[in-house]
Amino acid sequence: MFESAGIYDPGPIKPVVQIKENLSVWTLGKWEHYRVDFIEPMPRSTPMQVEMVVASGATTLAANGTIAKRVVAALQLNGDEFFHLRWEPIDNVEGVLWEQAGTGRYQGRSAMARVDRSTKLYDPYLATTTFWILGRDRDMNLEVRNPMGYATPTARFAFWGYRYLLTELEIPQSEKAAVNRGDLDAVRRAIGATTWLPAEGRAS
Repeated sequence: MFESAGIYDPGPIKPVVQIKENLSVWTLGKWEHYRVDFIEPMPRSTPMQVEMVVASGATTLAANGTIAKRVVAALQLNGDEFFHLRWEPIDNVEGVLWEQAGTGRYQGRSAMARVDRSTKLYDPYLATTTFWILGRDRDMNLEVRNPMGYATPTARFAFWGYRYLLTELEIPQSEKAAVNRGDLDAVRRAIGATTWLPAEGRAS
């Protein structure tokens, strides 16, 4: 298996598996299981940036205002694609991540963490911002907050990481229910070794 201290390694972003290894991904309330067929980097660059004021159809983000959560079109995928990303705001705004649209990421019982420009001060590689997007129509949503007492004309965010191409693994019908629950013995019998990833939020 690929050597890693964990899926949120506190260093530069790197693939969490190698090509032809397995991934077990939490999505739509269950575990789905895939083989990785291809991996390539997605460098931080203009196509991997979004300007949320423009995306919302506004001209400014008001003082202490909010841009309601919305899909980031640049991060929409085809059915066999998987994004492994980190991110940060370029402007002095805060980002709130939702996956799926009704479920927050970085959320505990009493608080939902945000990503802002200070995140990098304590986490230089932004490992704590790591998230994943699996396939078509399972989009992430980004909400934006302006914590300042004045309006801002821009709310830019940058994303970077890796793109994987996946093939869904066939699970024997007799094992499917247990495998979808993430039963370790059933998963080992059905697909062998795998790396577990939470592609979406989970309340409990």
